[in-house]
Amino acid sequence: MQQAALHSTPIADARANYSAMGKNKKLWATAQDFESVFLGSMFGEITKQLSGDGPLGGQGAGGDAWRSLLTDELGKSVAQSGGVGVASQVYSELIRLQAK
Repeated sequence: MQQAALHSTPIADARANYSAMGKNKKLWATAQDFESVFLGSMFGEITKQLSGDGPLGGQGAGGDAWRSLLTDELGKSVAQSGGVGVASQVYSELIRLQAK
């Protein structure tokens, strides 16, 4: 039983959910895009208060631009790696709305 838990990861779960939901790839891509933007925004808020030297703490327009690009890419990466479950919920809601 413990072995089965070791093979279950967020990435594997997300891929399994996608395979099970595989009905509409365009809606799934839209849901993943939403999760990516959401996570990027959350990471942006988290890193906004950092100060000091380095890619996340740089001051001025250059530091802000770099931080924005970095948090957007981090959001995309996390969403494509299985995310936090927002995409599957958004997908389910989109399917439900289409059925009406």
